[in-house]
Amino acid sequence: MAQGPEWTKARVLVDSGSEHPPLLSQKLADSLSLGGPLVGGATQADSAFLPLHDVGSLHIIVNVLPVSQNFLSAPFSQYDVILGKPWLKENKILLD
Repeated sequence: MAQGPEWTKARVLVDSGSEHPPLLSQKLADSLSLGGPLVGGATQADSAFLPLHDVGSLHIIVNVLPVSQNFLSAPFSQYDVILGKPWLKENKILLD
């Protein structure tokens, strides 16, 4: 992940069952000094509510190429980034 010239390693979950746009953990967003307006919320499988903030565009490396991607931040802790079905479709990625 990159915001500016510095790259940061991140733990990524590719979740083909997630209908949410690309999500960035609030912890990683805070470490990158990213903030943004509240744009909505999501419900986790355990019914917990997650507020979603628009943190804008970040660079990620996909198939060795840096690409720009818009992210929402949310307070989750298992991973730094969650990429779901919308991201898979947008990037024409097939899971077998």
